[in-house]
Amino acid sequence: MSGKRYSTQDITNGVSNSIKHTARALFRGITHKRRLDGIDAKIVISGTRGKSSLTKWTHDILYDREYDVMAKITGNNPITVHNAVKKPILRGSQVRLYENARELSQHTPKDVMILENQAISSYTTRMFNSVFSHPDVVVLSNIREDHLSTLGTDRYKVARGLVRAIPEGTHVVNAEQDPNLQEYIETEIERRGATVSHVSVPDKYATIPGIESVYALNEILRAIGLNPLSDDKLAVYRKKMSVEWTRLTNGRIHNAAEVNDVQSTEMIREALVSKDPSIDKITPFVYLRGDRRGRTVSFLHYLTELYEDGAIDDVHIAGETTKAFSQKANFPVIIHDDTKDPADEVLGSLLAEERPVIIMGNTVADWMRDLERAIDARTVDTDQLVGLTREEKSEQQPVVTR
Repeated sequence: MSGKRYSTQDITNGVSNSIKHTARALFRGITHKRRLDGIDAKIVISGTRGKSSLTKWTHDILYDREYDVMAKITGNNPITVHNAVKKPILRGSQVRLYENARELSQHTPKDVMILENQAISSYTTRMFNSVFSHPDVVVLSNIREDHLSTLGTDRYKVARGLVRAIPEGTHVVNAEQDPNLQEYIETEIERRGATVSHVSVPDKYATIPGIESVYALNEILRAIGLNPLSDDKLAVYRKKMSVEWTRLTNGRIHNAAEVNDVQSTEMIREALVSKDPSIDKITPFVYLRGDRRGRTVSFLHYLTELYEDGAIDDVHIAGETTKAFSQKANFPVIIHDDTKDPADEVLGSLLAEERPVIIMGNTVADWMRDLERAIDARTVDTDQLVGLTREEKSEQQPVVTR
């Protein structure tokens, strides 16, 4: 057998390069740890929904109190915010946890660091916490059915995947409101040698989608030894959580695709429908991603329940795995090809059913951004409706709502 022969110099160079690579990685790790050690309070925002908003709000509150604060937000448009100055996070084709070390090296705060957990598995979440953030406080925004293929097949397994990644000695602010999940989370956290406080939401606001994020703010502030917000200031954030229909020239729509999970989507649907007793059905549009199969299955079950309850007549879909979805569905499915069908034409077909439309599923796709622009182009400025005659208003308002 013949093979390539390596000279002594080749072997020496290979070993030398390997040593240099290892040394650089070790040096980066030591340097990153020193940066973390120099920050007074380190907060990680984890959970399922509302992480980006909660990260931004916490930054804004602390900045207003004149703290040197940095926040890394990894939502649809990832940015780092250091004392209110926003910088986009440049990414390649793959997103790596090391970007946290890079961003911190460029934006090192003295007082508070807030990182949104970008990991989607128990292992990578554990790495994120133990290697890249060393949190004093971990916030669980809520526990929803999402990332089921990597974190677990139900909400309890999702909770377990997140909790088992929490380092010993950490304080956890748990905003999940389900009492059974609260008990489960508390037991698991105490087993890990960490402590927990649960976010309490007043009953009169409990039906507002995502309201737990608002009341988590004061628990976060208390956890790092600061005074909570007044109720007047909390009211400002409560208003941000209010969901409304977007009025279009020939209908109305709400884009709930950013929430991703079925529990949050249903909370939004219920809140929207409750605003108008005349609504008995909606038209759902779901954008599917091939790398989010667990999410797709959750939406299939959710839409089946809506169909059986008489809340929908059919479902419009686009994206990946549309054929498999339609084959498994026991309700009528209209497939749109996002490689051929322009977003504005699809929007027109949704509105043609003359029912309020709710966008669901996924939002991270160029076609979905085109859909957002199409919605913006048809949006009616409600302020312009003031002073119009009844006939003029009727021309601007949705034609029919069934």
